[in-house]
Amino acid sequence: MAAVDGVPAAAPLEQPIPNEFREEWAGKIREAFNLFDKERKGVVIVEEVGTIMRYIGAYPSERGLVSEILPAMQGDEPTSFVTYDKFEHEMLKVLFRKKWEPDSESMLLDAFRVIDADGKGFVSADELRELLVQEGTPFRAKEIEAFMNVAKDSEFNRVYYEDYIAMLLL
Repeated sequence: MAAVDGVPAAAPLEQPIPNEFREEWAGKIREAFNLFDKERKGVVIVEEVGTIMRYIGAYPSERGLVSEILPAMQGDEPTSFVTYDKFEHEMLKVLFRKKWEPDSESMLLDAFRVIDADGKGFVSADELRELLVQEGTPFRAKEIEAFMNVAKDSEFNRVYYEDYIAMLLL
């Protein structure tokens, strides 16, 4: 933003979120939030925000979550909880702006192929579990369990990643 006569230019106005968009997403956001707000107090712990966002279809990086999203949801008084109203407000903005959209099919396949150096078409569930805990931002136990329940072939203890990615894209 350029300054004119020493006065900083105003920040560009945010594009308002259309009511139709709000109506389309409000129920989905509430449903996802309620999965973690078991006592129906209208709050969730901050550690669950990223999981709820992914459930809805937004995939922020850990850095984006910590530096952008949580501060916006918590405002001037950060606590260990996020209220539904603030969560919904920020989620609508994230979804409307299409920020933090999931990676493409080819990017996901490329990532799995790095792990599957021999090109077998699968990754051992144990190896993948270890990577998810030890590399990058570690997954929590219940995130890994949820992933494995969907992705793992229990008979062979493998994740056939092409099948898993195809299922994600349905």
